[in-house]
Amino acid sequence: MILVLSGTEEGKEIVRRLYNKGIRLITTVATEYGKKIFEQMGLETICLQGRLDVDGFTHLIINKEIDIVIDATHPYAIEVSQNAMDACKRTNVRYLRFERQEIKIPVNPLIHRVGAMSEAVDKARGLGNKILLTTGVSSVSRFIILKNEKELFVRILPIPEHIALCLDIGIPATNIIAMHGPFSEDLNRAMFKQYGINTVVTKESGEAGGILEKVNAALIEGIDTIIIERPKLEYPHKYSSIDEVVSAVKIH
Repeated sequence: MILVLSGTEEGKEIVRRLYNKGIRLITTVATEYGKKIFEQMGLETICLQGRLDVDGFTHLIINKEIDIVIDATHPYAIEVSQNAMDACKRTNVRYLRFERQEIKIPVNPLIHRVGAMSEAVDKARGLGNKILLTTGVSSVSRFIILKNEKELFVRILPIPEHIALCLDIGIPATNIIAMHGPFSEDLNRAMFKQYGINTVVTKESGEAGGILEKVNAALIEGIDTIIIERPKLEYPHKYSSIDEVVSAVKIH
């Protein structure tokens, strides 16, 4: 039995391919929104929803007699990845990591690379007064300290709980863009113009996350972009191709 941690578009594709090959598997997602996507794919019977710590992963691996764990979570979900790796060590189960390739970002005075969310907040304080956060709902609370100095806009998934969280911490409804990406360069430019954005905050989310479309749109519009670099973890087996992951499973 295979366990796929599928918090990304590539994760869903890995699940789909393995399922179509007749391989026994289950997948986990953190949110109800993620589970609904698998329901739309007709794969709700193999999808479990919930956030797991090390003990939770360990119990799941043992109870479901898991042979391989494929971690296809977001590059910034390092706590989930570490928990999964620790559980695999406990249970002597093979761990395979799929991670999007990093994209070469242009060097430009308008592009500001930082190593952590706290650095991004500090950098944003010294830039434009209309800031668009495209870093996920969990980061909004970190930037809310700027709300008396800057006007904050957030682009998040259209999940009611996420919208409610933004409202609760002080983001006006008019400043919440709840949409599912990826977004084209033209759509990014239109949004920047519509809201008068002059600073964008993003993660280095790779090709599937639309990082280049976002950066290029900002450069064309003369907008500062703060890029939060990926956190680093040491993975025992890492792949950046879905084909490689599927082949590794078949070989095993």
